[in-house]
Amino acid sequence: MKQQLNLFLHALQFYSRIPAGKIDYTEENLAQSVRYFPLIGSIVGAVGGSVFMLSMLVFSQAISVTAAIISMVAVTGALHEDGVSDFFDGFGGARTKERILEIMKDSHVGAYGVISLVLLFLVKFSLLTPIAPQKLPLVLIAAHASSRFMAVVLMKSSTYARTGNSKSSHTRHPLTRTTVITAFVFGALPLAFVPPFIIACVVTIYAIIFFALKHYVEKKIGGFTGDVLGTLQQFCEIAFYLVYNL
Repeated sequence: MKQQLNLFLHALQFYSRIPAGKIDYTEENLAQSVRYFPLIGSIVGAVGGSVFMLSMLVFSQAISVTAAIISMVAVTGALHEDGVSDFFDGFGGARTKERILEIMKDSHVGAYGVISLVLLFLVKFSLLTPIAPQKLPLVLIAAHASSRFMAVVLMKSSTYARTGNSKSSHTRHPLTRTTVITAFVFGALPLAFVPPFIIACVVTIYAIIFFALKHYVEKKIGGFTGDVLGTLQQFCEIAFYLVYNL
């Protein structure tokens, strides 16, 4: 139990800005902590949902959605959005594996990155605003949890593209079956509140996004990076919102 708490705190510290206190850090612990990645997603979604409901007491739904989006970005430190920006800068501005990886590691944001972030937030706002206010908090929780599980699947099924140390180098460690199953449980539990038809559509679109992105990055750079994982999570999150608007 103590080890599981330690793994959860690893995930909380790495995948959010929520203080986790002192942890018994090892790279292997951080690698296996991804079993709690979807649970961190539920926490992020719950924060966004709470901010939305509180904001709705005073403001319009559009303003409340904006507040929710900002709060969730703040909780994660824009970790995954930064991945989207780096992804489009790298794959949009280079052709060779070496150059793509170099650009993605560069802290400067290029034109492709800026444009992708603007479009990302516009799409999120456009898809969240029409959702019924009483349903939105649960939608946020389900979207953030399930989309993060897809990142775990990519870690399990592909290889880490970089050599040497980086902030995501822990993802090169093989994931245990227990880690993947635990991540699945935490990713699937919030879907209990989602209609079966929506779940079926979400699973289908998640699979399409997953295999398309996996094929693309493996062809270009031979595997995934932390930025690719963040991009997959964001794409799947948006897909969830899109399906819920059907």
